[in-house]
Amino acid sequence: MRLFISIFLSASLWFPALPARADFGNRFVANQRVSLPLDQSDKKISYRFTCEEDMELTDAAVFCVEAENPPAYLLSLQEDENGRPSGTPLASSSFVPRALSWTTLPLARVLLQAGKVYHLVLEQDKLRGGDHPVGVIGPSNWASFLSTDVLNHLHCADGSPDPNTNVLGFENGQWRELGREPVFAVYGAGNKFLGNPYDDPGQRPIYGDGDPNDKSKQVLQGQALHFHCGFPATAFAIRVKKQGHPASPLNYFILKHFYQIHKTTPTYQAVALDPDQAPSEFQWVTIGFGDRSKSNFSPECWFLVFQTDSGRPSKDPPGCEDCYVLSDVGNSGGLAYAAQFTFDSGPHLSREVYSLDGGDSLHWQDEFERDANCVAIGPECPPPLKIEYEPVPTPESLMEIFQGEFPK
Repeated sequence: MRLFISIFLSASLWFPALPARADFGNRFVANQRVSLPLDQSDKKISYRFTCEEDMELTDAAVFCVEAENPPAYLLSLQEDENGRPSGTPLASSSFVPRALSWTTLPLARVLLQAGKVYHLVLEQDKLRGGDHPVGVIGPSNWASFLSTDVLNHLHCADGSPDPNTNVLGFENGQWRELGREPVFAVYGAGNKFLGNPYDDPGQRPIYGDGDPNDKSKQVLQGQALHFHCGFPATAFAIRVKKQGHPASPLNYFILKHFYQIHKTTPTYQAVALDPDQAPSEFQWVTIGFGDRSKSNFSPECWFLVFQTDSGRPSKDPPGCEDCYVLSDVGNSGGLAYAAQFTFDSGPHLSREVYSLDGGDSLHWQDEFERDANCVAIGPECPPPLKIEYEPVPTPESLMEIFQGEFPK
């Protein structure tokens, strides 16, 4: 088993984004927040994105990181012209931001087209609906807005590609791409959503408690995956690093989840990585299943979780010493329908899970607006069958009754 993993890892330690998307899990990553200040009247920020489906725009949301006596800002939706905002708002709304919070703004109902590129543009609202400039912007009157540091080129809810996504900055009379991930949300009529809610990059420590023989206080981390079809996985990938010098391997467990009673049952466990195979910085690592008969997942909820006998808790980030760490992304709160934007688009589907007591089957905890970077690799799910049923005519006997009770 371990020899197989060692050979597999040597061939695929650096895990690129696959064009075929023949996998199921969360590939959307971020290491840290990036704060973009708007402290001059001529500065602007654009969040560029591709619309996934036709929708009638109703609202949009952005995240403010810092605010010091801020002026009013204007959020507008604009079409794309050669990768830059057109300069003509299709809809706009004015607001005064608050630090460390989402602001959701109503916008005029504009029809957005699937496959078309748009920009959400932030700038100072100089006029605030009047005929002359009002408000002050400068070193003591400003706000900054959020992006994250890894440009994924993905729609985070389903992992589909978006080669156009980027953050642009406008300064000294010109736009330039910043190579960062836009953090925003767009709402449409009919319960439609689009955007990136992951404003809170994180790290998930996996460690023992100093005594390998006592597993009752070990901390386990992982991801619940609710497969959309029968999924014969060939391998899995995690974005992981080691912290310090772990003495024991990182193990993985496959747990079947009985959601009615929120109880898990182990179905398989094996070694994922030996300490010398784990990178010291976050990297995607691909790991083959030792027993392929155990990796044929039914379209239900399964837990893919990780455990080690090594390490101990620490007060310093990432929360452990001589241990392993998974990367994750999450929403800090304050965004309407945040779970609908995260991977798998729902609070009771795929999500992050953890255990603080060694993996007790009844004590797993859910993080509904967070996703660990765990992916099961296998064939693509077939497209859903579309079945059309012919209408069943009402029996003549019933028609006679209806006509008798409800005369024309």
